[in-house]
Amino acid sequence: MASGSPSVGGAVTGEGGAETGGTANEGSAGAGGSGTIVPCEWKSPGQGLLAGKYAAHFPIGTAVRAWHLKNQTQILTGDFNHLTAENAMKAEDIHPAEDTFHWGEADAIANFARQNCMKMTGHALLWHRQAPAWMFQGIVAEDPASLKILKARLKAHIEAVVARYADVVDNWDVVNEAISDTDAKTYRDAAEGSKWFELFGSHDYIYWAFLYARDALEANAPGSSKGKLYYNEYVLTKKADKVLKMLAWLKGKGIQVDGVGFQSHEQLEWPAVAGLQLAFDKVSAAGYKIKISELDVTVYADYVTGTFDPQPEVPFTAALETTQAKRFASLFALYRKNKSIITSVTVWGISDDRTWLDNEPVVGRDDYPLLFDDAHQPKAARASIVNF
Repeated sequence: MASGSPSVGGAVTGEGGAETGGTANEGSAGAGGSGTIVPCEWKSPGQGLLAGKYAAHFPIGTAVRAWHLKNQTQILTGDFNHLTAENAMKAEDIHPAEDTFHWGEADAIANFARQNCMKMTGHALLWHRQAPAWMFQGIVAEDPASLKILKARLKAHIEAVVARYADVVDNWDVVNEAISDTDAKTYRDAAEGSKWFELFGSHDYIYWAFLYARDALEANAPGSSKGKLYYNEYVLTKKADKVLKMLAWLKGKGIQVDGVGFQSHEQLEWPAVAGLQLAFDKVSAAGYKIKISELDVTVYADYVTGTFDPQPEVPFTAALETTQAKRFASLFALYRKNKSIITSVTVWGISDDRTWLDNEPVVGRDDYPLLFDDAHQPKAARASIVNF
């Protein structure tokens, strides 16, 4: 089964752990939280209106926190059939100290997915941001003995997370955002904030992350890594060639990556659909699947000049809502056209009152990038992708 596709699984009754706390020994590493496994009767890939409308195309996912499970349950179960933990599986959140795991929120999300016959994206096993300080403590750059310790820490982290959620995760963002924003460089280095690159002195850490992820999945169930190893990146209309260079390097070292996550934090007019299609074609021609991993459509164009030029806050007028709806419609028309190579489409959030874009790149500026408004009511954007 292609990565990203729902499958018959198991639902878990009972609650996950507390949202904070927990040690490395809390719960069974492979159990994915407490509870009794109950067979899941999966009727079709998409029981709700939105996901159901796309049942013949691809799963429709969303990024969630524990808050969404309690406050937007009806929307979640009505429109989506795939989940991503927005932050709860990132290393800083789930593994704040070497001997401590905070499984609670990630368990709650995973258990919600199991209870509702959903699958998940495992996001993300290695990222230069939201990495816990202990991971790098005492490590000397390019020192073989130090790097042995760092690799052991990374391996232990990946093994623990993969084992706990292997039953419900059907694709893993193994490495996130390792490609440079600078045209002249391929890899994000220390100057661009990568402690991983700084300590390894190269991009070799990418190889080790994929190796550990593959081996952890194979240890859980032989053959189960197939179709599940993804690399996740933004602005792939510019970075596709660099990503393919990296994936070819990994393949030469014996690591077959299965697909590429197009983050797709889009603007109202950029990137052009033609540019996205070109990037899709490049990645597909090289033999990789594609997922739309973090879709939202900001109403601001802060980089329209080529450099960061923040725009002032604007109200969400009827005209702006119509423009945004047309943008969502054009993007989903593109995705439907490419359904043979797209394994899932995930919107990065549910409603505009809970979006990361309210604080990035401008803190406190109200944005409106999602399918539901601040009052959790469906927007024209949602109607535009349902009615095709």
